[in-house]
Amino acid sequence: MSIEGLSVLHVAGNISYGVLETDLSVDQLNIDIGQSNNVGFNYFHNKFGMPYDFLLKSSISSGHCLFVAVKGLKLLGFARFEKIVEDTEKTYRGKTSIVHHSVHLLRSIEVHPSNRHVGIGRLLFSISVNHLKSNVITMPDNLGAARFFKEKLKFTKLNPANSGLSSRYNNYLILPYPRAKNMLKIMAGNYPRMVMPELIARYESLKFKVNMGKSISEGDVSEFQLLFENSQELLDRKLMNEMNLFLKGFENE
Repeated sequence: MSIEGLSVLHVAGNISYGVLETDLSVDQLNIDIGQSNNVGFNYFHNKFGMPYDFLLKSSISSGHCLFVAVKGLKLLGFARFEKIVEDTEKTYRGKTSIVHHSVHLLRSIEVHPSNRHVGIGRLLFSISVNHLKSNVITMPDNLGAARFFKEKLKFTKLNPANSGLSSRYNNYLILPYPRAKNMLKIMAGNYPRMVMPELIARYESLKFKVNMGKSISEGDVSEFQLLFENSQELLDRKLMNEMNLFLKGFENE
């Protein structure tokens, strides 16, 4: 079952990642809230007593970008971004180019406790910043979050003077645009089974059949080729060349 108003950016297995665009989209979500008798989303509920549907709807109505990871209608994780600086453009001889990329503030990112430590948060973040094409800053509110941003997401300390931001952001962390735009491809190179599970599973299945001398149908090859073509922007050179060579082996049959 699909969610109306969800613009899907990436699908990995049975998890869809995308942008929620309307309040009605939030109403369709199954949001599991943590309580005494079950594990669920808990940070905003416990710290501020804030209902999660209100939080997500407020983000959308405020013009923030709300990215989600969902399995069917079940919310697995979300990330909220607010644009605080617009792109700076320059026109030279009739051609407009971006001189300084915009800055988005990551206001929060949270993954359902039962879905943590399997890469959903990192993949959600990588897909989000790949879509935003922006510098990203944030202020972790605890040591665990700070370690996650620095060690897993590679944020560094922000120097407001060098970024054109006010001194109010002195203690913030930043992920500069050049690194942000490559995060998804880097993650795909490091964890291809997580980012492209269908492609890797199909590739390994076909290789196994070839090694075992089993016949492979044209449909199997066509399905793999379609997955391969749709994933080329994420593939590193080594894996792309390997898969290209594998496909060429069927051209002579």
